Amino acid sequence: MLSPELTTFIQRIPKTELHCHLEGAIQPKTLLELAARHGIALPFSDEEGARKFYEFTSLNQFLEIFALACSTLRTAADFETITADLAADAHRQGIPYREVFFTYAYHQRRSIPWEEVVGGIAAGRKIAREKFGVEMWFIADIDRTISPQDGIRTVEMANASRDAAGIIGIGLDSQEIGYPARRHKPAYDLAKQLGLRRVAHAGEDVGPGSVWDALMALDIERVDHGVRSIDDPELVKLLVERQTPLTVCPLSNVELKVYPSIAAHPVKRLLDAGVLVMLNSDDPPMFHCDVLDNYYAVADTYQLDADAITQLARNSFKATFQSETEKASSLQRFDTEAARLKAEIFH
Repeated sequence: MLSPELTTFIQRIPKTELHCHLEGAIQPKTLLELAARHGIALPFSDEEGARKFYEFTSLNQFLEIFALACSTLRTAADFETITADLAADAHRQGIPYREVFFTYAYHQRRSIPWEEVVGGIAAGRKIAREKFGVEMWFIADIDRTISPQDGIRTVEMANASRDAAGIIGIGLDSQEIGYPARRHKPAYDLAKQLGLRRVAHAGEDVGPGSVWDALMALDIERVDHGVRSIDDPELVKLLVERQTPLTVCPLSNVELKVYPSIAAHPVKRLLDAGVLVMLNSDDPPMFHCDVLDNYYAVADTYQLDADAITQLARNSFKATFQSETEKASSLQRFDTEAARLKAEIFH
């Protein structure tokens, strides 16, 4: 069990989050509000019912829940609402900086215009900064299952909206099995040419070969999940040499049965090997956890001390796509605040 002091330290130490899906972060209360806004019938009528509905036993059931949540997003105002909610949530957890995924394919299939999505994100991002003091940037994810041509179109749209909506990069998500990352090499080549940062989900449903594929074919700068890398010593060695960040989501991995428990999860082994790992929530309400919960679970399971927590939180700033100047400033502020908190809490 965590000590009260370490729990307080985890709560108050500055953190970033780099692996969180906008569509997967809709809280039950907001889902009910959005459904009422559009006259959508839901299979539950209150927050408790929503939380029970969010319980799933398979990936297919999870995807059904995710699709239901997306169905409530129709207008720019809806995307503004969930973006502002995510900022309030970040402020609560001591997260001053967040890079957030959104996947237009989910909305394009419902004939929602791109402009509605990014217009709402832009408005919500402004609220995040002005009301909550949270800096939010966005990564336009390509659904692995779409065509390479549609992947290129996603990059083109993201580039056109990068300033207005704070789009900092391109990502890759959805079904790994049967849809190798290299299918979208043309899109990633274009993203690199345009100066967009590049990440990809890999090494979750599929083993280390999926991570190799994303690293080599797409020239990505950060791996989302990447936990199955632990099964290949040569891959771990490469990740350490390059200091390629892994945006690990331990509680999500356990919920989706990638690993049976936090004790069986490779997060500690990856850290001990020297991989640049940080902790994230993925789809918070759907996995019944937030960033703090992931810190609590990992710290408790592996009996981490304040120094180890500090390293994890510092890693989260090192792995951002801030400019080198901004990153150096963020790390300096982090080091000062972490030292101050240690002295205050563990005196």
